[in-house]
Amino acid sequence: MVGQTPIRHPVASVLPAVCLGLFSLIWIFQSALGPRPDEPVAAIFPPWTSPEAAVLAMASADAGAILGFGRWPNVIIAQSPDPGFASRLRRSGALIVTRAPRLTGCMQ
Repeated sequence: MVGQTPIRHPVASVLPAVCLGLFSLIWIFQSALGPRPDEPVAAIFPPWTSPEAAVLAMASADAGAILGFGRWPNVIIAQSPDPGFASRLRRSGALIVTRAPRLTGCMQ
């Protein structure tokens, strides 16, 4: 029909703002809890990652020393004095790399 405006779903008008807000929160979270060199970090791999696969991913990235495992099998606590440690962990498959001491719930 000519002259009619398309009907938009109500969510479509707020979706860009919600996405921007979520992106901002993730950015702030990562900045606040971002790892510093020579501090233990929690490397959080995808939920379907087994502990063995996470350890192999860290080994293939030559990524520091493993200090322990988290409460969930996809969380590894590790440490390295190298400043590029966190980026190597992300390249090896970790979704999130954050400072471990602030996430006391991750430790067993």
